[in-house]
Amino acid sequence: MSKYNVSLSIKIGFLSLLFLLPLQSCEDYFTIEPVSLYSQENVFTTVDFTLQAILGVYQVTTLDEGFSKRLSMYYACDNDAEMCSGTTLDNGRRDIARYSANSGNTEIEKPWINLYKGINRANICIENIPKSPVYTSGSDQDIVKMNRMLGEAITLRALFYYELIINWGDVPFNDTPTRSGDNYFLPKTDRDVIYDFIINDLKKAVDLVPWRSEVSLDERITKGAVKGFLARVALARGGYSLRKSGGNQRGSNYLDYYTIARDQCAEIIASGEHKLNPDFSNIFHTMCEWKLDSKYGESMWELGMGQFRSGEVGYYVGSRSDGNSRYGKADGGINPLPTYYLSFDSLDTRRDVTIALYEIDGDNNRLLRKFTETYIAKWRREWMNPLFPGTDKYNGINWVLLRYSDVLLMFAEADNELNNGPSAAAIDAFRLVRERAFKGNVGKMPAIPTDYQGFFNEIVKEREWEFGGECIRKFDLIRWNLLGTKIAETKENLAKLYNGEPPYDKVPRKLVWRNEGENLKILNLNTPMDSAQIADRDSILWPNVYDWADNVTPTYTSIFAGYFEPDKKELLPIHQSIIDKNPNLTPDFGN
Repeated sequence: MSKYNVSLSIKIGFLSLLFLLPLQSCEDYFTIEPVSLYSQENVFTTVDFTLQAILGVYQVTTLDEGFSKRLSMYYACDNDAEMCSGTTLDNGRRDIARYSANSGNTEIEKPWINLYKGINRANICIENIPKSPVYTSGSDQDIVKMNRMLGEAITLRALFYYELIINWGDVPFNDTPTRSGDNYFLPKTDRDVIYDFIINDLKKAVDLVPWRSEVSLDERITKGAVKGFLARVALARGGYSLRKSGGNQRGSNYLDYYTIARDQCAEIIASGEHKLNPDFSNIFHTMCEWKLDSKYGESMWELGMGQFRSGEVGYYVGSRSDGNSRYGKADGGINPLPTYYLSFDSLDTRRDVTIALYEIDGDNNRLLRKFTETYIAKWRREWMNPLFPGTDKYNGINWVLLRYSDVLLMFAEADNELNNGPSAAAIDAFRLVRERAFKGNVGKMPAIPTDYQGFFNEIVKEREWEFGGECIRKFDLIRWNLLGTKIAETKENLAKLYNGEPPYDKVPRKLVWRNEGENLKILNLNTPMDSAQIADRDSILWPNVYDWADNVTPTYTSIFAGYFEPDKKELLPIHQSIIDKNPNLTPDFGN
């Protein structure tokens, strides 16, 4: 057997029997994976061996061409909150962010292949667990454990298909393990058929896995995670999606799926198993300290990453720090848009957790960044405890897939849609999220609308403020059919910011600042100074002047989502190598 080593006891030890480990060939993403030391029949004869097989399915999520970086981060930009760093196209991540990716893009082949690898591993488990003698005639305790693992495999397979659909649309579908002689060149299946399949599957998985309070704390899937993910999938199924027949469309029966989402979220809320962490910052400090949320359970589903092996959280998504600093190197690949920063109420505690205006140099000083080059920074190297120095990008911070605040907002959204206006329960769920954000200033937070359209508009904004940097914004906007609208609005607002037009006429053109070691001091962030006042400042006390609104140039605005075309670029192209090897696939989107 092979062991996927991690150094913390809370991390899942990614043991995987060798029949699950070999990578699928890039030639055929449904190619059978060879059996090595153990036959599939032998693997599932014990609980321990079955667990090793299940952990082999989890292991796919930690791959660099999986949720370690690409699926979780690269594919989520550009939107009205987050923008990929850099100004030039690269036939890679920047082309994806700018909506100019073609079928030769270097970053779209391996994630597709790895998702199908995960699906095949899950299919092996889903087929063989019910046949296992432990499952059919084992002790009651062992049967409970086998059922849990069956539920995990079902949920992970649903996750892999969901990622394929939201990024590529209609894709090949297979729910059985590949075998010698199978047809590996499957055509596309309509995404709604796949969605309905995995929704029904997740309803089964809900009954197979335990609540978090019933098992020991680790990154394995529990009932709240399945229910919350089921709600997310249902909202995607009920939302808009780019179709080959033309434009972004939704089905006439979309309210059926909003009902599923509302009911699943309501059951999570009623269970009392999960609650909001009262300190928004603490959610992410906890992750940076390699700890799991044992007290509140707000972090409902984290993908366990391995130190030195996986996870660029805090490196690619995080504030920038020099490799010579005490904290180690982080590059920061996702920038918040200046208009996103300015959209926050100054009393909203999420702003300064989500966005870092500084970088850390080799002498550990905090230095102001340009307004267009600040960082999404919910995860920061300086928050890691113990510190994780050096330049290794794989620091092992988990990637969070689902938080309880998402459940509250999904419930509020679905309830509003179903009732043509929010019920008292929907308003209360929404209020919990906003009151936490305005902790200490609840009496000054904006009013919550009670009409349908006003409440929906607040949901759109609240999700942007709550989940910045968690890389779900683009897919929210797509399912609402708002991606094109929000990109256009953002470009207009960036132009207004550069030109000093309302509502940005009070934003400083330049910032006056100084460094105090561990602290960055800004003189006029919230108190505008004109050019004469800046010239007359005490230059000894305040030595640095930096472009701020003046930095948001027309060139920058043109780069943001520069090649987006509504009703055409919401989905990625399939890599040409995959199309070349499967005559039943067609290049419908992206190019």
